[in-house]
Amino acid sequence: MLVGDAAYAPSFLTGQGSSLALVGAYMLANALATHGDHAAALAAHERGLRAFVAMNQALVDNGGATLFPTTARARERRNTMLRDLVTLPPAPAKPAHSALTLPEFRSGSGRRRAR
Repeated sequence: MLVGDAAYAPSFLTGQGSSLALVGAYMLANALATHGDHAAALAAHERGLRAFVAMNQALVDNGGATLFPTTARARERRNTMLRDLVTLPPAPAKPAHSALTLPEFRSGSGRRRAR
């Protein structure tokens, strides 16, 4: 099983690589601690995280064409817009960033692990 950017493959344009990695690790640990069988834990992890990952991966559609235009005219429009930019525009609320409520972490057995 892959974790982090390798597992969720967000574009750098989303700014969500580290967030997805941390949430994914937390959710995987919780699934493994909650389910006795690793196959059941991995299936639960997938079910619990897929929609959240998909929402965050979809954020790439919000700006890629502006930053990486494919025609000379579009590049000139982008460059003019950037030259004329005095302040950064306010960032719109992005529900994908808060679309998942993390479950309370529980250990499966409650026993302390030997070191």
